[in-house]
Amino acid sequence: MRIQAAGEDGVEIRVAWREEFISAPERRAVHGGVLAGLVDSGAVFAVMATSETLAATVDLRVDYHAIPASAPMLVKSRIVRKGRTLSTAEAYVYDSQDCLVASGRATVMTIAPKDKSGIG
Repeated sequence: MRIQAAGEDGVEIRVAWREEFISAPERRAVHGGVLAGLVDSGAVFAVMATSETLAATVDLRVDYHAIPASAPMLVKSRIVRKGRTLSTAEAYVYDSQDCLVASGRATVMTIAPKDKSGIG
């Protein structure tokens, strides 16, 4: 994964193709866990891009729309609502032919870094 753009408006991530993504060789179908992981990463990175903290997924929902082409993919994500601790973000996964292949929404918790005393 390579972040192409990150800011208040969202994040764009370019994902290089890997043959290991395939779970059903006869259909060249990408494993759903790969697509869910991309939705998850997009949502978390969108939250992290607007804060100075780490973030972790609390809840994730994914919809699968199509089998992606066996080529690089693009993840576009944005924050729906930013809270002090919990935020909601959406992510959309597109294949190389600009076909929406998966989308989803995540609740993401920001994690304040510990200070030097170990308290955080």
